[in-house]
Amino acid sequence: MALKNIKWPSNSGEKSANNLPSAQEKPHSGKVKWRTILGLLLMYVAIALNWQWIWGLFSLYWIIPDFFTGVTYFIEPISRQEEPILYWLIMITWVAFSVAMILPSFS
Repeated sequence: MALKNIKWPSNSGEKSANNLPSAQEKPHSGKVKWRTILGLLLMYVAIALNWQWIWGLFSLYWIIPDFFTGVTYFIEPISRQEEPILYWLIMITWVAFSVAMILPSFS
């Protein structure tokens, strides 16, 4: 897909092509996203301490919902109903990647 075909959100305050308000119009909910902040901090610590296993855990955390929803995202959304072979190939790849990142760290 060429970059010119992507519908980028506008910053002018007008509604985007998908009829959603731009990020500037969306009010902040006031809730602190603790899981996201904790994940970012953990990512920074993992980089600083060269923890390879944490990337395996992050990968597992990211794909678990995909098993339940039947849709995974790798470059673009892939549905288990529409593309079952590609869906399972991606899921197996992510699980294998996760295991490969976790196991050497603890052996």
